[in-house]
Amino acid sequence: MFFIVRKAKGPRSGSRHKMQTRRRATVSDHLKEFAMGDRVAVKLQPNMYNKGYPYITYHGVSGSVVEKRGRSYVVEFHDKDKKKWVILSPVHLKRL
Repeated sequence: MFFIVRKAKGPRSGSRHKMQTRRRATVSDHLKEFAMGDRVAVKLQPNMYNKGYPYITYHGVSGSVVEKRGRSYVVEFHDKDKKKWVILSPVHLKRL
């Protein structure tokens, strides 16, 4: 008897080679501070898969910090003619 296995469709599916890194997140990466209105780029750290980790399609997007929620930041960016917001941990943000 054979069973057909379905392909996984989780949040990290298809990202084996896209999200490889040898760099570990340091303490200073966790303690980064951003002011409201700062321009930031979303640069995902795949080894820090915890709260504040966005969907993989947002990797490389740049936007501005709108507010701080707990330890995370709300980043606003434009996708064509729509405004979108993503909540990110400071580990995944890089100042522009």
